[in-house]
Amino acid sequence: MVGPFRGVPYSFGALREVYGPLFVRCDVCRRYARLYLAEIRDTDSRTKTFSCCRGGTDGALAITEPNTETGMTDYRLDQVEGPQRHPAAVDRLSGALKPAYRLSANHYGVKAPSR
Repeated sequence: MVGPFRGVPYSFGALREVYGPLFVRCDVCRRYARLYLAEIRDTDSRTKTFSCCRGGTDGALAITEPNTETGMTDYRLDQVEGPQRHPAAVDRLSGALKPAYRLSANHYGVKAPSR
């Protein structure tokens, strides 16, 4: 008979206990990496987001190795030692606003209306 889970509910450790190894994948770059839980084992998995260190796009948590799934056989394992956040991901996560970009009438080849 199986006893109760003694870990933190909803944590990455609980996910690992139920599903086994966890992976983070980037659907834009078609890459994935194994998620090691050293610092985040007891962290609530519902509060963490992941991003690609190559392109800065959102990363998705996967419970199976992506290249074994149908239609995802072209995903490549890209295990990076000490990955750093991509600058685009830092901007997206910190909420830094981009300056508005507006094209002038000259850009479209039209004369600006005279006043």
